[in-house]
Amino acid sequence: MQQVAYRIMYVAKFADAVYVLHYFQKKTQKTRKADMDLAGQRYRDLLKEMKS
Repeated sequence: MQQVAYRIMYVAKFADAVYVLHYFQKKTQKTRKADMDLAGQRYRDLLKEMKS
């Protein structure tokens, strides 16, 4: 039986909550740039939303 692994990108910087920015099934040791970019964009969007 093959094990399935997942990677989660989150931010726990804020006092009110832990925000999950992105998660995906892990198929290699290296994280794709597209996944890193998506998590980064979601973090920037979160910061904008929190300021407004």
